[in-house]
Amino acid sequence: MYAEVIIDIKNKQVNRSFDYIIPSYLEGIIAVGSRVYVPFGKQKRMGYVLKIKDTTEVVRELKEISDLIDYKPILNEEFIEMAKYIAIHDFSFYSTSLDAMIPQALRMKYEKIVKWVTDSLDDSLKKHFKLKKEVSLSRIPKDLEPILFKEIKLGNLVIDTRIKRVRKDKYITYIHNNLLNQRPSSKKGIDLLNYLEEANQDLELSYVVNECGYSKSVIDTLEKNGFISLYKLEAEVEEDEKNYKDKDVSLNDMQKKIYASLKLNENKVYLLHGVTGSGKTELYMRWIKDAISLGKKALMLVPEISLTPQITAQFYARFKESIAVLHSRLTISEKYDEWKRILNGDVKIVVGARSAIFAPIKDLGIVIVDECHEASYKQSNNPKYNAIDLAIRRAKTYNCPLVLGSATPNAEDYYKALEGEYTLLSLPLRANLKPLPKVSIVDLREELKNGNRTPISNELKNALIQCYQNKEQSILFLNRRGYSSFVQCRSCGEVIKCPHCDVSLTYHGKTNILKCHYCGYQMINVSKCMKCGSDKIRYVGSGTEKLEEAVKKILPEARVLRLDTDCITKMSDYEECYHKFKNHEADILVGTQMVTKGLDFENVTLVGVANADIALHYPTFDANQVAFNLLEQVAGRAGRAKRDGRVIIQTYDPKNYVIQAAKNHDYEGFYKKEILFRKAALMPPFSESIEIEVIGKNITKVKAEAFHIANALREVSKSSVILGPTEAFIFKKKDLYHYTIQVQAAEDAVLDKISYIYPLYQNDKDITLSITRR
Repeated sequence: MYAEVIIDIKNKQVNRSFDYIIPSYLEGIIAVGSRVYVPFGKQKRMGYVLKIKDTTEVVRELKEISDLIDYKPILNEEFIEMAKYIAIHDFSFYSTSLDAMIPQALRMKYEKIVKWVTDSLDDSLKKHFKLKKEVSLSRIPKDLEPILFKEIKLGNLVIDTRIKRVRKDKYITYIHNNLLNQRPSSKKGIDLLNYLEEANQDLELSYVVNECGYSKSVIDTLEKNGFISLYKLEAEVEEDEKNYKDKDVSLNDMQKKIYASLKLNENKVYLLHGVTGSGKTELYMRWIKDAISLGKKALMLVPEISLTPQITAQFYARFKESIAVLHSRLTISEKYDEWKRILNGDVKIVVGARSAIFAPIKDLGIVIVDECHEASYKQSNNPKYNAIDLAIRRAKTYNCPLVLGSATPNAEDYYKALEGEYTLLSLPLRANLKPLPKVSIVDLREELKNGNRTPISNELKNALIQCYQNKEQSILFLNRRGYSSFVQCRSCGEVIKCPHCDVSLTYHGKTNILKCHYCGYQMINVSKCMKCGSDKIRYVGSGTEKLEEAVKKILPEARVLRLDTDCITKMSDYEECYHKFKNHEADILVGTQMVTKGLDFENVTLVGVANADIALHYPTFDANQVAFNLLEQVAGRAGRAKRDGRVIIQTYDPKNYVIQAAKNHDYEGFYKKEILFRKAALMPPFSESIEIEVIGKNITKVKAEAFHIANALREVSKSSVILGPTEAFIFKKKDLYHYTIQVQAAEDAVLDKISYIYPLYQNDKDITLSITRR
């Protein structure tokens, strides 16, 4: 017997399967989807079994498989085919694609432990399995506690596959201020102790390292010498946290019509275009319930973890405990536990972010992608993939419907719906039949003329005060974190930039730190210009910190929460913020795009957009669409219950068609203009848009290679458009230079050429390529 194996090596020459002999003692045990150790050159490498066969076409002498890692396959043929699709379609390696489909816990090092069942074992089995007496878990250090599969019985053997080394789960770690009389010798150590003394409270370790800029070595030295102590604190879970109550919701006539339109046991892609608050989630849950009643299971994707608490609360209330939740903020062992429950068939519904598309759920009856317009469904790191593309494949495999839901679908999806490729379902009104919130536009140029240099216009200021006096809640949106966008000397015009990236440092007022949001470099804020020595330092632009400060000046008695990645480092942070605002323990919520998605607060009547222009002028072909989506989505947070909503959009470009379309909640009008621009520029959906980034330390070599690649693509394609190369939007990032080539592919020849070129650079130490489908 022979096995086709993909070797876990990222190299063009080995990006294919290799045949190996299955040793006789493993025949009938090795299965497709299991991992094995195989001799490869002078090394032993891990590999995935893709196929088992009786014959081989390889004429040279074959080697034997050395060992079997998984006695229970961790992948099935569906995922093996999906990995092949990712490798070809998204320019990746086969082994990298396969790695993405299993939890991180299973990518650790293993040891096999074979328990004695009887002494009458065949000598050959004893030899090959290297039998040991039963190993007690108490002999394994607690912090290396293994994760176990269910016991697998093979005749007289019971075999566990155990992870030999597991990284510690990250608990919430605090620094405890325990000062002694003597002082440390290092200046950094003294600074940190002074900071802790002024703070007069325990601080989170990650906050002190990432935000305050103190190194781990300084902290370790202080702990070693007894100046501070570190301790672990596990987050407490409230007893009633999962006592969710299901709402008795009646469908309106429009919802009933849409609900009846979807056909289970039929593979169709439905685009559910429903305005914010139209009741899409209720339809999702009813369709899922119908699928479960047919003995099927359901998979629902949400764009980010920020939607998870609310969605899971609704699903727990309706479906109780038959749900698994997958997202990036789970610990390694938590992810594995959920994955194992799914694999063993213990759950009926999987809810999760992008990577949940790889959940090993079988017998799918429906797949749902909520907020399908979100860019977060596209994986930006290798292996790159679009979860919606994979959702289409999974739905087709199980002959079940796929529902793409959004209030602001991408132009590509809406075009496919109008052309008949997708089935369009429309919900133009809110479920409670209340009108969408009224939107007013504030011209920030006029605010400047009137001497208002704060991030809050007079109209928004008055609306915030009135909302607070009425005991209602407000949301303020600004898609830029930090206090100020950059720091500039007013004497010489010098802007403080990151030494490793071609960007200015963002000022964070709370910690008095200048920080790069691309590489993480940070430094203490300056009081004098580093170039001319002037003390005339100016802070330019506004971030969420500055917006929060402005709100507190207007309403010092109001309770204000901020929601961005600077203050939300753990899932529990988000959930705490979410529940506080939902329970009206805060009056105003300030945040980045985390506040635009899926939140449903019945007491929110005012939404303010501090600067609508940030997304408008981003150098991507879909910048207008992203800007419209953000504005319309955040506007939809207002007036979702009994009280009417109001939205105030602040902008320097009030006549822009995107702003005007958002003002009138006019998706159709926006789409008609957007699709004309796309067609004229041969952009998606009228071509495949692919961005190639050429990256390296040597600027001369990077530029030369970029031109070489662009010219090679032009030689094979006459109808496709090859733009560039040109310097990337951020030319230097983490000490590496980036040139970009934009490909608007209208034929397969250029795609084949990209597939050929990409692997050639993966083992080049000087140049790497990053290829992204837009």
